[in-house]
Amino acid sequence: MSQPAAMPTLWRCILGAACFGAILLSSPWPGPQAVFHAFLVLALASGFESPLAAMLWAAAGGWILEGSLRMYPHLGGTALANMTLCLLAQWHFRNRPPDSRTAYWGQLAAFSLGHFVLIHLLVRLAAGPHAWGWGWLWTLVTIPVWGTLSLRMHLPARRR
Repeated sequence: MSQPAAMPTLWRCILGAACFGAILLSSPWPGPQAVFHAFLVLALASGFESPLAAMLWAAAGGWILEGSLRMYPHLGGTALANMTLCLLAQWHFRNRPPDSRTAYWGQLAAFSLGHFVLIHLLVRLAAGPHAWGWGWLWTLVTIPVWGTLSLRMHLPARRR
């Protein structure tokens, strides 16, 4: 019999692996790919108890995204941005758990925009100018969908 805390971690790992596959399979469509990427970094990876585990999942998501794109060289700017925003989101959601769904959506929107800007800043530093695309808009428009799915992952156990 496993401990009660092991099951959410197992489900988080299964969903993370599914997001890895979705990022790879959606590479011809950058909009949905950005949604899966943001969901992985801001909702799944930031929910791990260990900051090291969260950073490893976020970095892997960045490397998978860079490996699936042909727009710029694979130099790790996305992985560094993922690790930074994942740790910031993890700290934020641990110290200030969401009170309501709309407040959580607003927090995810702010983190999503910060994630987008930081990715493009670090990729520009690492690889030079590149296409920005509309992934940020896809991510913001779909926050009610993936934000609602991830809300229960960040609520404290006493409020579930």
